[in-house]
Amino acid sequence: MLVPVAITLVASYALGLLTTILTVLSIDEPRPWSLVASLPLQLMGAGLFGTITGSVSAGAMGLSISGSVFVFVVPLLFLLVQAGALAVTSHVAERRVPSDTASVRWITALAQGLVYSLLITILTLVGSIAYSAEGTTFSVTTASFSLIAGALVIMTLSAVIGRATTPSARLEAKPFGVTLRLPASLSSALWIACGYTVVASVIVGIALIIGVSVQSGPRALLSAPLWLPTAAVDALAVMHFGQLSAGGSLMQTMGTSTPSSIWIGSADAWVVIIDIVLVIALIATSGTLLRILRASRPAKPVAAWSSTIGAFAFVGLLISMFGSVAASGSVGGFVSGSITAGPAPYTVLLFAALGALVEVVSRYVAGYVLGVLPASLVARLNGLALRFGGSTPPPSPAQPATAAAAATSAATAATGVGAPSVVEPVASPTPDAGPPASGSAPAATPLDPRTKKRIVIGSIVAGGVIVVAVLASVGLSIANGVVNAPQAKVTEYLDALKDGNASRALELSDVDAPNSERVLLTDKIFAAAAERITSYDITSVTTSGDSATVTAEVDQDGSKATMQFSVLSRGKQWVFFDDWKLSRPDQTSLPVYIPDTLDQVEVNGVPIELSAEQRGTVVNLPAFPGRYDFSISKSSKWITAEPRSGTVMAGGPVGGTSDGVELEPKATPSLSEEISKQVDAYLAECIASTSLEPDNCPNDLYYSYGNPTNVVWTLTEAPVYEVGIDYEGTLQVTTTKTGSASVTYTYTSGGVRDGSNKSSIRVNGDVKIDGDKATFVPNSRGY
Repeated sequence: MLVPVAITLVASYALGLLTTILTVLSIDEPRPWSLVASLPLQLMGAGLFGTITGSVSAGAMGLSISGSVFVFVVPLLFLLVQAGALAVTSHVAERRVPSDTASVRWITALAQGLVYSLLITILTLVGSIAYSAEGTTFSVTTASFSLIAGALVIMTLSAVIGRATTPSARLEAKPFGVTLRLPASLSSALWIACGYTVVASVIVGIALIIGVSVQSGPRALLSAPLWLPTAAVDALAVMHFGQLSAGGSLMQTMGTSTPSSIWIGSADAWVVIIDIVLVIALIATSGTLLRILRASRPAKPVAAWSSTIGAFAFVGLLISMFGSVAASGSVGGFVSGSITAGPAPYTVLLFAALGALVEVVSRYVAGYVLGVLPASLVARLNGLALRFGGSTPPPSPAQPATAAAAATSAATAATGVGAPSVVEPVASPTPDAGPPASGSAPAATPLDPRTKKRIVIGSIVAGGVIVVAVLASVGLSIANGVVNAPQAKVTEYLDALKDGNASRALELSDVDAPNSERVLLTDKIFAAAAERITSYDITSVTTSGDSATVTAEVDQDGSKATMQFSVLSRGKQWVFFDDWKLSRPDQTSLPVYIPDTLDQVEVNGVPIELSAEQRGTVVNLPAFPGRYDFSISKSSKWITAEPRSGTVMAGGPVGGTSDGVELEPKATPSLSEEISKQVDAYLAECIASTSLEPDNCPNDLYYSYGNPTNVVWTLTEAPVYEVGIDYEGTLQVTTTKTGSASVTYTYTSGGVRDGSNKSSIRVNGDVKIDGDKATFVPNSRGY
């Protein structure tokens, strides 16, 4: 009795462990590996209707905050696996040791359900997810009363179904202890509704897989076992023109008071058309199969209509129940409320209407369809239907009377006994007739050969159109999800930044700057920039209506940064293809200061032109992520400067120092040599003067009386000077060590007398550059 329970627990935990590992691998670093051991148990509990209960407590600055959250959602995969595993293992156990009566089977199944309920509750309680860091404690468990009750009911029913379906139990009149035989009309309707749901689920599942892999990359599919079943259930509602809606008091807390919703009508027109075609095809197929299935199961019109509508309404009810998520909670009295998300309440009515359409097709359209289908195919479908009906196979509607006569003659010849002649009345079924009597084939509306040929050709053409439309929809989905997806523009932009293609990057998203400031945004300069973006990874894409937000993690010379882009839809190009435009990203720039004296500047070896207004002041030049090396042109004869570099980092406005790039010009040896010659000549001229106050010379000796004659200057110590640039960027000659000169003269003061004196010598002046000519211009200030 307990072996099936143990096997089910181990198998379910193994599946949960695999699902958790795959889910963790689908997440970017850092990955929460600490959840691997405990999360499978909580998934198992939630799959059996356990309420997810989370509690949090935090303390800081003497304050303590606590809260709790309750979430109800059923992971369908874990519900089906646990229920199915216990049913199969109980079936095997029952075959090995059959129960004497149905009561014993029920008692055994109830014991299994009770044990499983207690064990899973204990395991989810012991295996609670717990996290604690920096004074914050968080825990999650699905151990709850709803888990105890849900596990008891579900696992008991699973065990009894597994045990009651063994060959020995099925020989009994009442293997379940009660009569469970459903009316023929309801049984057939349930089979069709179940088949319809399975096929539609496969279709939407494939669409979801394609959509997720295109939008988020193949790695996102690693977590598909966790979300795909529930997502497929929700997609079934959307496929049949239902809505997925979210609402509740927490919506206001999250910034909106209007319930949000998703429905197929908001999709592209071609998606809606493909959806309508698929739904019509499913309805037509289901109605035809229902007519075949009911050929051996006659039912009154009221019973048939109510059964089909009720069966599909039941499917809608299951979709509403298993596709919904409900949450409530409060944190420290600051935030409290509830939120629900899932299929709209009228989903049940939509599927009831769907059942009515299937019944309409079964009664009024399927006859024409069967009249077109090959007789052999109809016979096979009828034989398959009889497996569910349990009746004697009826003759095929396309089987001629001569075939029956031939069979009778053959039997007579083989046995030597003549068979009695049987003449069967021939009925003329009409499209609006109900299902034929028991033991007859499904009624097909007779068609003349020409009409039948036209219908066959039309069906082939229509089928081809549907196939082409489906393939086109998949192709368009892939094209709009990969080639024309929002992230495709971001990928192109980042590729351009990685390749140093400035013109392509500007084409995708221009900057807001005048042409005079775009000196760094050229292909030559950007292509030569070092430390550009080397790689990137699109981490998330969030689409909302006509806009999308794309987040990328970039690697720039080993540094990681996050960049976020906004992408806007511009409608369609060529009718079908999405047309997205990358909005202007956050503009990055580099502060640059170039003195007036520098007019031949290079960036990454490429000469740039700056206006007179841009020199001598700090300008913020727009630039793409990378390193920009500033230097003086190699052709400059008089001025040079030490190279300076500035790095613009991705995800931030400015890289490098806070001052950006500042070139500090200095005189070249050629300029120093040339100016030294001119200064020496200037000093020599001043020393050769015969005046005590030579004009604009450093040896200016103030003398206010007498009439000095025979003035002779002698340079006793030459001054030391240098050619440099002041804070305003002006080239100047300044004295670093004062020199001296002596002077002798005669003057008249009560007679002719001899005089002498000394003067300090300091050289000051500007250097003017005009092309290849450098000129020293003495400055009398300070002399």
